[in-house]
Amino acid sequence: MNQTDYNRMAKIFNYVYSTPPNTAEREKRLAEIGEEDASELWDFYLGICSGRIKAPEVAEKEREMSIASGRERIANYEDFLTASRNGRYDLLCEFKRSNPEAYACYAEQMGASLGHKKPKKTRDVERLVEEKKKRSEILAIQDTMARHKAIYENMALFRQ
Repeated sequence: MNQTDYNRMAKIFNYVYSTPPNTAEREKRLAEIGEEDASELWDFYLGICSGRIKAPEVAEKEREMSIASGRERIANYEDFLTASRNGRYDLLCEFKRSNPEAYACYAEQMGASLGHKKPKKTRDVERLVEEKKKRSEILAIQDTMARHKAIYENMALFRQ
């Protein structure tokens, strides 16, 4: 891989992988680049994982250029996290106005990574209490066949 190919793949890599994993935005970007580039990107990614290729520093250079130009902006999820941690509400508000879908996706991803998955509404808490009570009742059935039948009929209660 020559320097021109490396630079092109680094640019595509940063474009695709600057989005949070398992999101519609990343799928959209993967679909935009085409089949041939996606195949080359996969090979590039495997090269980075195996250590055969050094990880690109293009995102860092772009960030330095945007700071040098005097105009800071949120370009990817990492910038979003940095702005959130540093309390840069002006950048966050500008990003939310300019790209509300990405903002919502990034905020949801950040909430999930911080462990904010617990139910907050009382009806969710009540539902969880009811499910626990029902599981306890089923597990308390003495007859093995009846207990197994009840577990089979209420399998959703026993899956996590």
